[in-house]
Amino acid sequence: MKKLIIFSGMIIWAILWAGCTSIPEKKVSDAGVVKRSPIFLPAEVLKIEGDLIILGMEKPTPLKEKDKLAVSLAQGVIDSSYLLEGKEVLLNQTRVKVMRIVGNEAQVKASDKTHPFKVRDRVSITLEKKIIALKDFEVVVGRNKDVAKYLQEELTSLLVDSGQFSVVERSKLGTILEEIQLGQTGTVDPTTAQRAGKLIGAEIILTGTLVASENEWIVNLRLVNTETGLIIAAIHKMGPIYELKTEAFREIKNIDGSFENENSELAGWMMGTMREGRTGKGGYQRVYVDKNGGANGTRQSLAMEFKLGTGRTLQHKDEHVQAQIRNLLKRDLGKYTGIKFFIKGSGDFTLRFHIAPLDKNLKEEVNWMGNVIVTKEWREIRFPFTSLSARGVKSPQTRRTEVFDFFDLRNVAKIEWLADERHMKLESNGTIWLDEISFY
Repeated sequence: MKKLIIFSGMIIWAILWAGCTSIPEKKVSDAGVVKRSPIFLPAEVLKIEGDLIILGMEKPTPLKEKDKLAVSLAQGVIDSSYLLEGKEVLLNQTRVKVMRIVGNEAQVKASDKTHPFKVRDRVSITLEKKIIALKDFEVVVGRNKDVAKYLQEELTSLLVDSGQFSVVERSKLGTILEEIQLGQTGTVDPTTAQRAGKLIGAEIILTGTLVASENEWIVNLRLVNTETGLIIAAIHKMGPIYELKTEAFREIKNIDGSFENENSELAGWMMGTMREGRTGKGGYQRVYVDKNGGANGTRQSLAMEFKLGTGRTLQHKDEHVQAQIRNLLKRDLGKYTGIKFFIKGSGDFTLRFHIAPLDKNLKEEVNWMGNVIVTKEWREIRFPFTSLSARGVKSPQTRRTEVFDFFDLRNVAKIEWLADERHMKLESNGTIWLDEISFY
């Protein structure tokens, strides 16, 4: 009996011990996302003054192609922000606070004077990826306003690819960044900066302006530490005009196909009303954002009211009568495999879907196409790019019609949905709605 009591007690103790021992899990932040992976920065202890430790640091590995403007700007951002004043970091296993940074030296403060470090110790600073928000860049002198957007996109990609930053989507910034005013003193109201950083979850805010000067672009960047409200760096770089020509850039992020904001025109969508022209004699089309609801409970969608004309106009006598929803933003779709979208109509229609890359060696553009069946209810359509077929085009070199089996996804210039006389009778009319368009 005594042995049974002892055995039972051991079982109960084992159960209680197991209940108190948690299974290791990935650490998560208060927001419920997996904790950011750490970065390790080598350093050497140069001097110790009580709880203050002076470190000599090895800067992160430089980016390649330093001669390119966007790369040199990205390197400047990295060099200026690998440590942030006011932030706590781990020095080996000891938590310290970054007090001051001058060049390659950093002054950090331990919680007390009993820290384990000695002069000449080789140590490692553990950093997390920094969260950075980019306020829309602005061309203050120069006609080509698109350059600011393209430079910002390339800089964003370089910062992410460096492995040292997580970038806040611009759509999440809202108007809160407008509250941070960069004064002539080089400081920002600390209360506003801290509130903005907290609301958008950013530790650094990056702003930029561009000035066109003869054959060069002059770019000025400012980095704001949202912990302290101070400008931590002002970066000034110059680069040749040809580097920032819009033809050289392609949009690499996903298409803006939700239509929940009022800036659809800025995302490459061709809005407004057209009469006759490609729509034929007596034809018209009107493309607009419909605020009466969209697919999957969204508030808005993109709509096209159309009527095909009675025949081709003289100006477009060699082209089919058609109405079209178009997006003409140049894109690099190399990282995507297809496009998906929701569509419905006021009746049952068959549409032609086109994606057109640019090829200057061809007399005409190459349209890769597929047919879309439209009904009165919302339907999700998915087109893997490999499922699209190419229309034959004339080559100026051979003067023969050629059929292509290679789709240059890095050089897309047009995406469109066509109500076309090849699938509809002339004088057909109705409304088409599109929503939730995205690449996958």
